[in-house]
Amino acid sequence: MVQSSLRVKPRKRIGKSGAREIRKEGNIPAILYGGGEEPVPLVVRPDDLKQALSGSGGINTVLELEIDCTEPTVKKFSMVKEIQRDPLKDRVIHLDFLAIDMQKSIRVAVPVNTRGRSEGERRGGKLERLIRTVDLECLPADIPDSIEIDVTELKIGDFVDISGLSLGEDTKPIREGREKVVQVIGQRLMEAEDTEEKEEQEAESDN
Repeated sequence: MVQSSLRVKPRKRIGKSGAREIRKEGNIPAILYGGGEEPVPLVVRPDDLKQALSGSGGINTVLELEIDCTEPTVKKFSMVKEIQRDPLKDRVIHLDFLAIDMQKSIRVAVPVNTRGRSEGERRGGKLERLIRTVDLECLPADIPDSIEIDVTELKIGDFVDISGLSLGEDTKPIREGREKVVQVIGQRLMEAEDTEEKEEQEAESDN
């Protein structure tokens, strides 16, 4: 688990007009919900958000929100549930934070990384990554930064499915265990895939 702190302010200006004003000031309107409590509108500084999520945990970082303007300062454990971006300017325009209980399991999507070069690739095959992230259920303290797969020993035709991943004892995958994550394919299958892709492109161009 990667944990970070993020200082935020309560948001008094709500609604669309209030959100626009906050964005004009260079800040991000946000909301914290969950935990059986009423939603809390917030204001977040972009630089503070970037710093808080800059670690290896990325979007799966456990955030300790420090809400200013309260005596004493209220602190809430949370995670980023949703980030809305301006498609043209690629800037964050709204954030949803989900309050979490450090003693209760949550669901997260964890990225999959491969390590090494497979034997199948050395023999002319191709390594395919079929799943980029795996959905897991675990305690916040057990969230892995990533799932590492050593593919060195994989031959052509070999694969690793979800049931073959190295996960913590109390970490459970949400998807079906037989679903393939990575596989090594041979030359014939590579050629068949190339042919299928070309046919699809030609069909699209004819329409």
